[in-house]
Amino acid sequence: MSSLTMEKSSRLRDLTRLGFWFTLLIGFLLPWAIMLGVETWVHQVPFARAWQSFTLHLFAPGYNLFLVGVLTAVPFVILAIMILLHLGTVDSQQALIARRRVLGLLTAELVMLTIAGWTHISVLIHPDAQGALAYFYLPALLLLSLPVGYGLGRALAKALVPRVTA
Repeated sequence: MSSLTMEKSSRLRDLTRLGFWFTLLIGFLLPWAIMLGVETWVHQVPFARAWQSFTLHLFAPGYNLFLVGVLTAVPFVILAIMILLHLGTVDSQQALIARRRVLGLLTAELVMLTIAGWTHISVLIHPDAQGALAYFYLPALLLLSLPVGYGLGRALAKALVPRVTA
């Protein structure tokens, strides 16, 4: 194996690990970060008081912010596993395929983050009696948006990433 091939393989392996852990962290922390952000910036609650309220309501009946976080995280866990399986199986010799897969997975993640963020912000800014139902539909919506975002990313990659001729 040549030095250049080993370097490409190492970069792809590092990118796969980074994408996996970033996706897991974002999936678990996004809803809670948005909750704290809305409390502090929109409702003008001091951060210390917002944090105390958040920790009190993490497992409280009627709130259960932990369940909201887990429901949001499940599709991101599936995306993280997809990153491992999809990028981890690419041969380092096939740089074009790796680039297209990376752009597809990145687009899928951005679409999912946009939908999840918008849903959480909308529910928190405009509270409604039925607004919390959005948290139960959100995982299905995110799972449906995963292949759509991936397909969009692959289409963009096909149009933007030039074919390498050897």
